[in-house]
Amino acid sequence: MPLTHSAVDTFVSQEISKLTACAPESLEAEFPERNHWLNQFVLRRIVQNHVSDERVSLAFILVRRAEAALDEWELACSTATQNIRRPSCYFKVLRHLENCLAALWQGLEFARCAMGVKLFEKGDGSVYERLNWLYNAGRHFYPQALPSGDLHRLWISNEGLNSREHSVTFLEMPDAVKFLAGIVGKIAGAFPKVG
Repeated sequence: MPLTHSAVDTFVSQEISKLTACAPESLEAEFPERNHWLNQFVLRRIVQNHVSDERVSLAFILVRRAEAALDEWELACSTATQNIRRPSCYFKVLRHLENCLAALWQGLEFARCAMGVKLFEKGDGSVYERLNWLYNAGRHFYPQALPSGDLHRLWISNEGLNSREHSVTFLEMPDAVKFLAGIVGKIAGAFPKVG
């Protein structure tokens, strides 16, 4: 006998009963060279010495974080095609989205520092502010302090990744991944299509 909506919301994840079509879209076709970025970066550095010794560790971390964000995004996309309301599938997708978020935000933060730019102004409600908020909320919380009825700090909806306070859609998150990947493509020498 299938569980009721109330039962899955109570025992699996808040609002999972509303989840009907979790459909993040793959970025695979836009970044076919992503699995070669690290190799390309190393080879380009040897041949062209295009990154100074002082900035090479930064370049490595940017390439690694962008590759990780894309890998986790792709894993979330492929897993979401299964029965998303089955607990094991749901939590795999959630894990991949949380890992994507972590790699993405870390990469964006390193890029921001390197370029000396702000990604958002506090309170502007931009996607970058919300990504930062979700990243921090998912890392720094006490499970026993969650609001009544919440089993998880972050959860999946049909539209994207959510908390009680903020959300990022399945359109906004890949746009941020593409932004980071565009920076990294230039560092690695892959020059992916961005936009």
